[in-house]
Amino acid sequence: MATPNKLTGNIKTDFSLEVAELATGLLLIGFLWTHMIFIATVILGSDFFNTLSRLMDITYLSYIAVPAVPLLIIIHMVFAARKVPIRFQEQRKAWGLARDMRSFEIWTWIFQIITGVAILILASVHIWLVSADYPIQAAKSAERIVQLHFVIFYVALLIFGELHAGLGLYRQFVKWGWFNRCSVNKVIKVIGIFIVGLGIAALVIFSRLGGAQ
Repeated sequence: MATPNKLTGNIKTDFSLEVAELATGLLLIGFLWTHMIFIATVILGSDFFNTLSRLMDITYLSYIAVPAVPLLIIIHMVFAARKVPIRFQEQRKAWGLARDMRSFEIWTWIFQIITGVAILILASVHIWLVSADYPIQAAKSAERIVQLHFVIFYVALLIFGELHAGLGLYRQFVKWGWFNRCSVNKVIKVIGIFIVGLGIAALVIFSRLGGAQ
């Protein structure tokens, strides 16, 4: 039987891990939305996109982000993975609970796991491709998307990324009781539609640029 001190220690540890998961998740969501706004500047023209890219290089923001983001993803996944069922029996139990209870929160948790794994794979490929063809330029991005047939790849990364971010925010806000869940859900949906819309518009522009080369 655990002593009161051990119980207190476990509660403090769990709380610290929850806060760390929340903090890393919020940082990644902030990066995702900022990154999508940067990518969407191609709508204003290739020159504007390239100028902003050079500005990020001059200020070393891009050089900091390239190694920092993958590291942050790994740290976040380590904190989040502690609650993921690893054993087959645990996975069967989780699926059974989801089917029987028909709880939106349980299904969002399961979907978070699936999208998290997908993002890890897709984001790793994306970061490797960008790093191997540095610096970031509109023409290079367009060539990668069109000539390498990466349109579907980036659509999947965009949708999985935004769904994971949106559901993650919803779950955290509900868990900590900061806002009304209905209001939070509506706001997150609006932001999600806006970010996905920006991403799709940017992909259309890049596809046109790549096709014109």
